[in-house]
Amino acid sequence: MPWASTLHTQIEKAGSYFDLKATIFRQPGGPEVLSYEDVPDPSPRPGEVLVKVKACGVNRVDIWVRSGRYQSSLPHILGTDIAGEVAEVGAGIREEVSGQRVLVYPVLSDGSCQYCLQGMPNRCVSRGLVGVASNGGYADYAVVPADNLVDIGNLDFVTAATLPTNFGIVWNSLVSRAKVGPGDTVLVWGAAGGVGYAAVQVSKLLGAKVIAAVGSDEKMKFVLSQGADAAINYNTQDLLDQVRILTEGKGASLVLDHVGGETWPTSLDCLARGGRLVAVGLTSGAKSEVDVRRVYQDELSIIGAWTCRREDLAEVLRFVAGNKLRPSVFKELPLKDAQRAHEILESRWVQGKMVLVP
Repeated sequence: MPWASTLHTQIEKAGSYFDLKATIFRQPGGPEVLSYEDVPDPSPRPGEVLVKVKACGVNRVDIWVRSGRYQSSLPHILGTDIAGEVAEVGAGIREEVSGQRVLVYPVLSDGSCQYCLQGMPNRCVSRGLVGVASNGGYADYAVVPADNLVDIGNLDFVTAATLPTNFGIVWNSLVSRAKVGPGDTVLVWGAAGGVGYAAVQVSKLLGAKVIAAVGSDEKMKFVLSQGADAAINYNTQDLLDQVRILTEGKGASLVLDHVGGETWPTSLDCLARGGRLVAVGLTSGAKSEVDVRRVYQDELSIIGAWTCRREDLAEVLRFVAGNKLRPSVFKELPLKDAQRAHEILESRWVQGKMVLVP
C-alpha cells in the first residue's frame, strides 16, 4: 500500500538522529512497550505533507494496534486523530498549504475504487487508518496525504484532536446511516467514553431522547452533564428492565453499540419494534448469538458504520465551531506520557477524551 509505514526502514538507514521525538513500539504488548525516543527526520513524498503535531487523540484502536490485535509495520508510531500545522509540502502540493492549521481526516484510501468515486472512502476496497496502516501522530511531526487535510480555522488543536474517531464516527453512524431525530429514544452503551459521550451530544442535538448506559455512579453524573435524559449503571441495575421502565415498555428505537459480541443480545432485546441496532465497534469481541426470529418478526434493522466520511467530519466541525457540540477532554498529557495515557484508557475510568500534546 502507498501509505505503508516506513519508520522501520528510516531507522535502519539513518546514520544520525535529529532533535525529534516520537513514542514508538517495536513489538506488541502492554503499555510498557511504548518508548519515547529520538526518531529520524521525516520527509513528505509527492502528494504528502509534513504536519507539526500540536495534539493527538488517544483511542481504543491505539491499544488494539499496540497489543497486536491489529497488525502494523514495526517499529510503529500510533495516533489516528492528528491536529497541527503544515510544516512542509511534498512535490505536487501548493506551497500555500504550508502553515495551514489542520485536522487530519483519518481514512486512507486509493481514491479510485467505486466507493471512493461515490464519496465514501471509508468503504474503500483498500482502506486503512492513519496510525494503523501508516505512522501516526504520537510524534513531533507526522507525514500524511495532502488530500486528508481538513482546515480547522481558529479552532484550538486539542479540541480538534477529539473529533475524528469519536464525533466523526458518531455523526456517520447516527446521522448519516441511522437518521436519528425527534421521536427517537437512543440507548448508548459505554456512554462516558469517547464514542459514548459524543453519541449522547449528537443525539440530543438532533432532538432525540437519550438513555446512557455506564458502569459506575460517577459516570452516571458525567453523562447526565452531557445531556443524557436518563442514566443506568449496568453493573448494579438490570439494564433491560430499566430501559423498559424508561420507555413505558416499548423499548428504545435505536441502540448504539460499540462494545460488540458481549452486548449484542441485550441491545436487540432493548429495541422497540422497528428499532435500529447501530454497530460501530467490538471491544468485547466479534462473535455473538443473535435471535434471528426476533429480528425479522419485529422488523429490526442492523446498521454498521466504519469511521466517517469527510462530509461527516465537516458537519461536526461546523457544530463545534457554533458551540452546539462540546468535546470534553478527560486528560491532556505530554507525548512522553503516552504509556500512562494507555494505562488510564485501559482502566475504563475515562470520562470523555484523552489527548497527547508533543
